[in-house]
Amino acid sequence: MICWDCKIMKRLQLLAKNLNKRGFETEIFGSSGPASKRICDIVNGCVVGVGNSMTLESLGLFESLKINAKEVFFHLPGGAGEAERKALTAEFYLSSANAISMDGHIVNIDGTGNRVAATCFGSKRVIYLIGKNKITETLDEAMTRAKDTAVKLAKHYDRKTPCVTTGKCENCFSPECICSITTIHRQKPYGINTSVFLINEELGL
Repeated sequence: MICWDCKIMKRLQLLAKNLNKRGFETEIFGSSGPASKRICDIVNGCVVGVGNSMTLESLGLFESLKINAKEVFFHLPGGAGEAERKALTAEFYLSSANAISMDGHIVNIDGTGNRVAATCFGSKRVIYLIGKNKITETLDEAMTRAKDTAVKLAKHYDRKTPCVTTGKCENCFSPECICSITTIHRQKPYGINTSVFLINEELGL
């Protein structure tokens, strides 16, 4: 009889090993509760920027951070105001990813660019929180998953884009397109402490 939990944990451990090779610090969590507590402990009393993310929302971090952090600046969908700019330079920046490949590529698609910009430069430490449902075998599959997720998000936010009608990416140039910028982190950026928290739960889209 196959122990599926054991099989999944071995998969997470292999992914963590590949991420470590690329310079990312990694931690593995068996469920969302310990991951949320770990984040709150780390950022206690600090200034935190938070990317718009269903994963972070499902972890209950939005409310917890307001209690534990010194200040919290949220990146809202389509936002490009003062709060979004302060989030870029917070001590910590929290985000998820649209997809991550087993060899350690982290893929994100963004409309405004504030969320992906913050994962590249600005904050002293970036922490990704990624559920097991976002793991793919290859980078190509991660790119496909990211595009598929963007279609779901466009529908969720009631955007007037072709993909909402057809159910698939149409590589459009709609003014409401949420696929303006795609980032692929192939290794940790210079000078930025970047961690990846892998969680053995299905979280977000």
